[in-house]
Amino acid sequence: MPIWLLSQASPPVTTPAFSVDDVLSPYVFVFYAAFIISFIFTPVMRRVATYYGIIDKPDGVRKMHRKPVAYLGGVAVFLGWISGLAMSQFLYMHRAAPGLDLHVVIPWSIVVGATVIVLLGLFDDTRGIRASTKIGGQVLAAVLLLMNGVGTQATLPFLKPIALRTFNWFGWPDAGIVPEWVVVSTSCALVVAIIVFCCNATNLMDGLDGLCGGVTTIVAFGYCILAVNLAMWGDGAGANWDAARVVLALALLAAVVAFVPYNFNPASIFMGDTGSMFLGFTCGLMIILLAEVHSRWALAALVMFSLPILDTSLAFARRYVNGRPLFSADKQHLHHQLVARGLSVKQAVILSYALAIGFVLLGTAMVFIRTRYAVATYLVIFGSIIVAAYKMGMVHERTVVVDRPKPFDEDTLGEGATAKPLTPIDDGGVLEVRPAVAEELRPV
Repeated sequence: MPIWLLSQASPPVTTPAFSVDDVLSPYVFVFYAAFIISFIFTPVMRRVATYYGIIDKPDGVRKMHRKPVAYLGGVAVFLGWISGLAMSQFLYMHRAAPGLDLHVVIPWSIVVGATVIVLLGLFDDTRGIRASTKIGGQVLAAVLLLMNGVGTQATLPFLKPIALRTFNWFGWPDAGIVPEWVVVSTSCALVVAIIVFCCNATNLMDGLDGLCGGVTTIVAFGYCILAVNLAMWGDGAGANWDAARVVLALALLAAVVAFVPYNFNPASIFMGDTGSMFLGFTCGLMIILLAEVHSRWALAALVMFSLPILDTSLAFARRYVNGRPLFSADKQHLHHQLVARGLSVKQAVILSYALAIGFVLLGTAMVFIRTRYAVATYLVIFGSIIVAAYKMGMVHERTVVVDRPKPFDEDTLGEGATAKPLTPIDDGGVLEVRPAVAEELRPV
């Protein structure tokens, strides 16, 4: 087999089958529906949360807001996203051909899986649940996707080139053929890992006003670019998935961008675990759907999601190095470190936006240049950030443990009350508050 054939990332194509307008114009009403519903229901959910007392109270330790703020913003984002998917059922697909459906078909498992995540987060926001229970619910959502065939071929684009090169190297027959059981089993593991990781990554990043929603808006815009580009070049066989990716990306973008103005500092409403885990689920879903197309697109999607990946990786590394539980709460995340080094909340959030835009641009570049060059650039940038974070003390921490006699509630930090002075800590340290009654700390 010629060497040039083994080095080709994809067959050469001269012109796309559709223009950007051809792809976007049939689905732009998805954006309208998702934006309008999310924008309208965000203040409605704020009133509901305030009426029923579903609010996030400052604790004087880890939470950086000073006044109680309503939860349930994530419910409005979810309603907007669902409305966008519902609108797509009344729109014709961008490609019309015999044998193709007139309207995009969204697998039921995507809606049901998202609903499971939202209900899980809603219960956590109102009652509180263990970290293990949340992970179990995230695994259930991933299994639902797999039961419906979503992501069951996610590893094939990675395994096929490996099999092709290995079999040709040894002169074995059936070059490039990967056993189905290998593809399905590895894909199942990958889908579960991506969903669980992404749900927790966005949950951990939701620590400043407008941070998680704004970063997800930027990432969702990047996913729209990838989805539209794929739909421009796609063939008839994958027309429904081309359309589904565009619809899902547009619905996510519109729903979260309508919420961000309410959530930007000073926030009048928080998305809570309901919203942060839902955003992680939808981002993970887009990564999975792009991974089934080609390894290049999977890498591009992961690069766009790099900021949550970076923050979560640093958090887990920091807790492991310092001998703390991986899901314990702390105030040493990337955004907390930026504020601790003199930036205001708005400046830290805007700097995070800039980093997210840079990763989205890099992910987009991976589509238009050879993957090997884009990956090399990404490794240099990502590695430099990791080293800088290590040198800034974001991995090693000096922990001061303070026992508190009773939980932080209205009796200790109510209106007009003052908190008991705590032990001073160094600038590079972290304060761990040990409750009097054993309880499992939730991720922050």
